[in-house]
Amino acid sequence: MFDLFSILKWLKDHELASTWADVSGFLIAIFGFAATLWNVRSSKNAAIKAQEAAQAARDSIRRFDTIVDFSTAIAVLEDIKRAHRENGLSTGLPERYATIRKQLIVLRASSADLPEEHRTVIQNAIANLSTMETQIDKAIAGKSELPVAKFNSLLSRDIDKLVDILIGLKADQEKQP
Repeated sequence: MFDLFSILKWLKDHELASTWADVSGFLIAIFGFAATLWNVRSSKNAAIKAQEAAQAARDSIRRFDTIVDFSTAIAVLEDIKRAHRENGLSTGLPERYATIRKQLIVLRASSADLPEEHRTVIQNAIANLSTMETQIDKAIAGKSELPVAKFNSLLSRDIDKLVDILIGLKADQEKQP
């Protein structure tokens, strides 16, 4: 171990310290500077961890919102199928189609982390809804019949694919810490 007197003698010889107070001040300054550096590094690491935790929370909320949006879209599509069966052709149908189509467009655009195959499913559902809305408008104008069975078959297929995506999203959400 260091011989404290030899250190003091060296400091005095080099005119760095003349008393024990000078030595203790010198040592306090060195240890204080080292402690400051240690605390700065710890603070930086804590800030990085806090930033990562905040990002993880934002990602979790975004995934949860996506799950809710998918669930809502599926429920609305089921409601439209029910309306086809119960009411057949009604003047409120085009508006419902337009509303769910817009919701799916927003869902596709706002869910940046969805794989391309999921985006394709959403795009196909949007295209089907657009085509059906056009046919409903023609039927309301009296220019054609409403093919309820065909529409419900297409809606059922789209719903099934959206449910598959929803199940995958829920499973991914459960895996996240």
